[in-house]
Amino acid sequence: MTSLLLTGSTGFVGERFCERIAQAGSACSGVTQLSRFNGSVLDEDNVRRQIEALQPDVILHLAALSHVPTCLEQPEKAWAVNTTGTLMLLQACVKYSPATTFIYAGSSDCYGASFKTLQPITEASLLQPLNPYAASKAAADLMVGQYGMSGGLKTIRLRPFNHTGSHQRQDFVVPSFAAQIAAIEAGLQPAVIKVGNLDAERDFLDVDDVISAYFTVIRQLESIDSGSVFNIASGQPRSIRSILDELLKLGTETIQVELDPTRLRPSDIPTVQADSRRLQQMTGWRAEIPWSETLKGILAQQRQRLARKSD
Repeated sequence: MTSLLLTGSTGFVGERFCERIAQAGSACSGVTQLSRFNGSVLDEDNVRRQIEALQPDVILHLAALSHVPTCLEQPEKAWAVNTTGTLMLLQACVKYSPATTFIYAGSSDCYGASFKTLQPITEASLLQPLNPYAASKAAADLMVGQYGMSGGLKTIRLRPFNHTGSHQRQDFVVPSFAAQIAAIEAGLQPAVIKVGNLDAERDFLDVDDVISAYFTVIRQLESIDSGSVFNIASGQPRSIRSILDELLKLGTETIQVELDPTRLRPSDIPTVQADSRRLQQMTGWRAEIPWSETLKGILAQQRQRLARKSD
């Protein structure tokens, strides 16, 4: 069993991760003691104090500035949080808790232009980021790998592909669609839904499948070499159009779809196809949650949110 320090515990994935531990207990999660990192990862004294005091067996580093449009508007903040913040944590671990295993939650967005080959992306594919979020995460990913191979610290890098679920912010694509459908059903906006590029294909996972992958890696740390890299993906690309169509079928209203140019990204990738066989073969992890159930849960949560507001 493992004592774990979690960064980003107030974010979309972090909150759900903590809920899962509370629900499953240590027998299922492999975590006996969970500590939430408090404060900014850019506060060097705070980082040192927490790591030195807790001496965790594992750090799962989820904290990041992850909203791509925000990173485009504030690239200096993206680089500070995503790259410098990771460096602060790594340095503190080496100095004050060198027995800690550092698990880095990276991003499939780091592969960037490599997706243009239209081949399934493996862990050996080049990191060719196309926006400040992806670039700052890729730099941190490489840094974590270097510390794991020659920096005196055991590290593992995870590269989850798109994941969604209930309670994800509405400025991400799937909850954005669901929130608009729920608002239309409630009579709060005209029966028109604003969209960006619907032709893009992405590999989507339920957030709980991603978290299950994190738990699986934590439970099997002893058999995983330092510096290892794993994609976390379903292996099935889905068009944004198909996701919207499924959500519209779950709705109760006839809704018109309208393009919103402000939702288009300047460097959109047409198709994302992932290969996560390495993680599957080494750990036995598989994506298990039906996509239809994920969409039903997201739409239900958006409806509940509006119902609570009207009470």
